[in-house]
Amino acid sequence: MSPVFAKESNDDWFLPADVREQLKKTFKDLDNPVILETFTRPGFNDEFSQYMIRFCTDLARLSDKITVRTFQIPSSRAEQLGITASPTLCVNPDEYHIRFLGAPIGEEGKSFITAIMLVSLGMSGLSEASRPILEALNGERLAQVFVSPT
Repeated sequence: MSPVFAKESNDDWFLPADVREQLKKTFKDLDNPVILETFTRPGFNDEFSQYMIRFCTDLARLSDKITVRTFQIPSSRAEQLGITASPTLCVNPDEYHIRFLGAPIGEEGKSFITAIMLVSLGMSGLSEASRPILEALNGERLAQVFVSPT
């Protein structure tokens, strides 16, 4: 593991203290449980996989509303959800199709925390103008958002 992601023991926090305090304040408003399912394939993107798992584990330590479940690829759960990329992070996958491919580092981290909040609060984040437009659509749609630091 890269020294950037390494910790001295399993009791150490991965997230810095100031970030933990801010997230505790943010998570005090969580309403419903949020399940984070992580999927990794040993030997593929291991540093990003470890980052994702440590990050999610710390989030669960900050709020009793957040639960982390870890799975390997392949597994029956990965197959059930059609997950092949490592690492992959799903938010309440039995209710929503919210996935983060790769570790939520940088800008993805903001989107990830927002997804946790919206799922827990049962909100879509859609504007009032957007709702009737989307309600008029027939059939399933897949919306994909790509975030890049460049």
